[in-house]
Amino acid sequence: MSVNNTLYTYTHLPEDDILLFTLKLTTIEKDAATAIYEAYSNEKTLPDFSDFILDAGKVTDISNPAIGILMKSMSIMKKAKGYLVLVMSEAFLQKIMVDHPEMFNYMAVFHTVDDAKAFISRSRK
Repeated sequence: MSVNNTLYTYTHLPEDDILLFTLKLTTIEKDAATAIYEAYSNEKTLPDFSDFILDAGKVTDISNPAIGILMKSMSIMKKAKGYLVLVMSEAFLQKIMVDHPEMFNYMAVFHTVDDAKAFISRSRK
């Protein structure tokens, strides 16, 4: 199952029981974060899944209000039975870690989806 809209895509990876949620935007401001939160929280076709990967690999900038909204959305995403993993570029990770270290109390961070999937697979054993 997959969903594709202007803000994000999500795909259920049944062989790994992972929901891969990919942000399509490079810059996330408050309005975009609110739209993502509202769209995701109203999704009626989400499959059951064990683990969740948020792929923010294309994101290069995010506003402070947007961080708060996305942190709130993590409470919805925590419905995952297993791991909540974040994918982002090294440069963006460094920027976010300085400004918002609290984000990293809740999730593992990797630079590629393949690395995130490998982590989940290793951790399940």
